[in-house]
Amino acid sequence: MYAQRPSLTTLLLTALLPLLFALPASGQTGVEVVKKQKELSKTQDELASLQMVLVDSQGQKKERKVTLYTKSDQSGLNKTLIRFTSPRDVENTALLTWEKKGGDDDQWIYQTGTDKPRRVSSSGKKNRFAGTEFSFEDLRQEPVDIYEYKLLGSEDVDGKACYVVEAYPKTDKEKQDSGYSKRKFWILKDIYFSIKREFYDPSGALEKIERSSDIKGVVGSVYRADKVEMEDIRKKTRTMLMVEQRKINQGLSDQLFTERELAKGR
Repeated sequence: MYAQRPSLTTLLLTALLPLLFALPASGQTGVEVVKKQKELSKTQDELASLQMVLVDSQGQKKERKVTLYTKSDQSGLNKTLIRFTSPRDVENTALLTWEKKGGDDDQWIYQTGTDKPRRVSSSGKKNRFAGTEFSFEDLRQEPVDIYEYKLLGSEDVDGKACYVVEAYPKTDKEKQDSGYSKRKFWILKDIYFSIKREFYDPSGALEKIERSSDIKGVVGSVYRADKVEMEDIRKKTRTMLMVEQRKINQGLSDQLFTERELAKGR
């Protein structure tokens, strides 16, 4: 007797079942999760007053006050201004970021005691901003166009279900300019908000961890964290941000987000 030949359906199922089980249960891709997160977080404009605490490896602390301004233009791209308001040695130091389609954002920094703002070069975006654990590239909007995203699956963080997504530079320019070989996000499944991010250096070693907490709804589908901590795990230093006041959709002027205003101070 001859062995029964397997049907075409059996052959297809045998080939496809491993692939089907390998797909994330949500049916979403990594880039879809990140795009949804970005879309749900948009406002017309924001104004936030923050307390910043820098903690060195010995536990010594320095406190600063910061004001954060953000505005979305008609095309949905953001402009962001971060300005120190105290103490005096950093007062009026500020960073202006214009989000650009395609991911090549423009950034200018104004430092106390200088005559005019200085453009941050593409290769300089990997450098730290004003003695904090945040680099210039950490302080821009997520550049979806120039990254590849892989949905690794799901994990719980503090009892909350999260998507776990890895991000890799997609373009040769971003691979050269970025200080990271990859980043990893934990995004809450219910509200699509990142509560944890990891940053890996060019060799692939973990360099920094950012944790966001005290998550609150501020308007519609928009959530924000009232506490953010960025930790450099090798230097054993931290930068902590605590929101003292936040205002949403107040009609901020476009003029605020210009090089001219950057050097004026507020």
